Amino acid sequence: MTPTDSHRQIPAEIRIWLRPGRDKAVREGHPWVFSGAVGRQEGPEDAPLACVFTAGGEPLGFGFHSPASQIRIRLLGAGRPDRSFFASRLAEAAALRRAVVPADTTGYRLLNAEGDGVPGWTVDRFGDVLVSQITVAGLEAVRGEAYAALQELVPGAAVVQANGVPARRAERLPYEGEERIAGEAPEEALFTESGLAFTAELFGGQKTGFYCDQRENRRLAEKLAGGREVLDLFAHSGAFGVYALRGGATRVVHVESSPRLEERALGQVQRNGLDTGRVAWVRANVFQDLRERTARYGLVICDPPPLVRKRPDLDAAARAYKDLNRLALQRVATGGFLLTFSCSGAVDTKLFRQIFFAAAVEAGVRVALLQPLAAAPDHPVAITHPQGEYLKGWLAAVPGPVAAGTPLASLPWSAV
Repeated sequence: MTPTDSHRQIPAEIRIWLRPGRDKAVREGHPWVFSGAVGRQEGPEDAPLACVFTAGGEPLGFGFHSPASQIRIRLLGAGRPDRSFFASRLAEAAALRRAVVPADTTGYRLLNAEGDGVPGWTVDRFGDVLVSQITVAGLEAVRGEAYAALQELVPGAAVVQANGVPARRAERLPYEGEERIAGEAPEEALFTESGLAFTAELFGGQKTGFYCDQRENRRLAEKLAGGREVLDLFAHSGAFGVYALRGGATRVVHVESSPRLEERALGQVQRNGLDTGRVAWVRANVFQDLRERTARYGLVICDPPPLVRKRPDLDAAARAYKDLNRLALQRVATGGFLLTFSCSGAVDTKLFRQIFFAAAVEAGVRVALLQPLAAAPDHPVAITHPQGEYLKGWLAAVPGPVAAGTPLASLPWSAV
């Protein structure tokens, strides 16, 4: 799949001049150029690369070109994106992971798009398997050089490209299925996370097969779960529950609507030598389940899929998030905890806190915010690209009345 040196071709390039006054964000380092900022252009409309200039002709750099997208260009810097460019960015990304990924973890994000200086490209590593997602047309056109650099970084690894990403549809790229780029990849890849054994579903699963971004939040759930009954909403394959069981949860109730995930979740529990007798699996719509459920839990985890993808749908999604968090808060026992999340990029951190505030008011529950939550550090966010901060959340406590003179160390949330 990768070109030999003798068959490399120089990709076509379009030259784009911005409208007057539309270069401020780019000068400050934001990697996106929207279609409305384009003044004039020269060159083939379908070129994968763009060279960008100010209205006065000052060069601003090269970028991946997306002729069908509102985000017309994703800038990369001064140099053309050849194999050496990809090799350099991948080496920087790998060095960062060596510093921040726990030693007992072989499943993590190796490359995080704009956060690692390669817009439109994410790579998750699961042991000896790499799962790639390419979401911009320009990069797809030159992916041979990118994959050549990736295989040089991780020689012998199997490489799979997962195409079932909504962003590819907006770029008019093939939207379904997976491609085997290199090596022989199994249907599921075995890896470790914080010393626990998991599998990533490489073909037919969601995203890259496993949600690496929640690793540190799962570790937090483990810390809080001891001696508590846990309610895991939108459980997917039950990774939060596995951590909770290892942390000493008395029981974990998973609620998940997908019928095929129960077997995978129970397999994860068994693989780690944990007691399946402490696990309950409820196949249901979470909103409906919460409206009917009456029990309360010492720890509730609420990690829904994106409830909004486009800003025109933001009001409806905000109402859904408020309803969800109101219902979840009502299921937290006095002295218990809630881990609540949004992975919708259109819902920023400030809005999510406002939604959570409104949910607490409507639930009639006293809530103490203990800690903001985000993606694990192998998902870096460029300071110039706040849109990369898609996962946000809160660790919250639902305190009960405290008698005068009660030692601080005895309070249920003092272990956090």
